[in-house]
Amino acid sequence: MLADLYFTLGNYTKSLTLLKKVIDMEPQDHKAIWQIGEIYLSKGEFETAELLVEKAIDLKPSNPKYYISMVEIYYNTERKDVAVETLEKVVKLRPANVPYLNALADLHLELGDIESAQRYYFRVLEHEPSNARAKTKLQKIT
Repeated sequence: MLADLYFTLGNYTKSLTLLKKVIDMEPQDHKAIWQIGEIYLSKGEFETAELLVEKAIDLKPSNPKYYISMVEIYYNTERKDVAVETLEKVVKLRPANVPYLNALADLHLELGDIESAQRYYFRVLEHEPSNARAKTKLQKIT
């Protein structure tokens, strides 16, 4: 729990030390593995982060946070097409999550896939009709 607290507070140095101890005691602790991956991601150590987050996903494939970390890794390593595919998996896990839908729409828009971007912005509005962001984006691209 202390490792969790340090992680939440952004004290990654203390958190990393404790998380490594957690992994020594429980090598299959997907949350600790993911948190270590997040720490490496925050440092820009994408290869290490990717390996750790992939392991966390293998252990707990139903956790959308883990996939979001992979999206960040793919995005930051110029694999935006894979980032889209991964974010689509996240949306399947949480189809009514407006931030995920907005992020997917934005990514499609960034890649020039206007039709897909529109489709996801409209899905945002289905769940949250007053979403100003989705409305503004749709006005710009339609």
